[in-house]
Amino acid sequence: MPKQNRDTSPPPTKRVLRARKKVDYGRIEKTYDHCSFISTKKPKARIININVANGRMRAAPPLTSWPFPGMHQAVTYYPDLNNAEGWNTRRGDEIFMPFACLNVKGEAVWQGLEQEVAGLSADPAACAHFDQIAISMRASQKSSDITECVGEAAAAIYVLEQHPGYKMTWGYYIHSGTGIDQIWEKPNNAGGTDFLIVEAKGPGASVNSSVFVPPGYSQMDEGWVANHLYSMSNNGRAAGQRIVNALGLQFVNAYPNFSGAIKSYYGLAQTSRHKQSASRVYGTVVEAQWLSDGRLGHNHSTWVRYFT
Repeated sequence: MPKQNRDTSPPPTKRVLRARKKVDYGRIEKTYDHCSFISTKKPKARIININVANGRMRAAPPLTSWPFPGMHQAVTYYPDLNNAEGWNTRRGDEIFMPFACLNVKGEAVWQGLEQEVAGLSADPAACAHFDQIAISMRASQKSSDITECVGEAAAAIYVLEQHPGYKMTWGYYIHSGTGIDQIWEKPNNAGGTDFLIVEAKGPGASVNSSVFVPPGYSQMDEGWVANHLYSMSNNGRAAGQRIVNALGLQFVNAYPNFSGAIKSYYGLAQTSRHKQSASRVYGTVVEAQWLSDGRLGHNHSTWVRYFT
């Protein structure tokens, strides 16, 4: 008969619960009534030094004291927009740019600059463009938004003052997000229309280049312009449709689902009739630059002609 294994482990011990001592709450009731848990020490007032210049955006003028000797006669400084007679009231060619803490020693937070821009009053679309810029600058406190607004203003100033005769058909008053910033047009001597596409950049900004787009489709490249004109035309944007119709542009899906992504990129088809058109399309990049006399100025790139 096989030998059985015997369990040699010790028998389990019984757990004995200790009796919990009862607490006589009646004895301790009102024991602490005479005590106060409020500190008898008076709190010291904390003084925090705040630099008012922190409220200034990077795209604001670098000058921090307004007005100043030598300020251009076309510029008017408003120290307090909440108590400013004449602010945002266009009597001629004025534009209005509100800034927080423009003068860092000023008593009011919201201050502003008025600047005369030659030829503005003759272009209703450009007036609407600058009006929307003023609204957005006052409503938003995102640094990127203010930079965009200053760039949009400088780009329009450049066209109005340096290239009179061009009229705005697409600007900040109608567009939003990425894409073409501004479109201007004027009749040419060949019986067609010259279109100017402007990429607006704030102070210190530059065009975007990306390795994640097809070759020739970085910002302001011909492919980039064609792709956005295709999108504008398809979405019923009149400014884009005018260019497409004037040049007889026809498009093809040049890069369907590029790199396996959902997005496709459109370019000109071989059947496009733009070479027979008397109309022309140009492009330039305009960067905002504040001048030492207080005016908003600009730097621009050499014009490029597209669809030749």
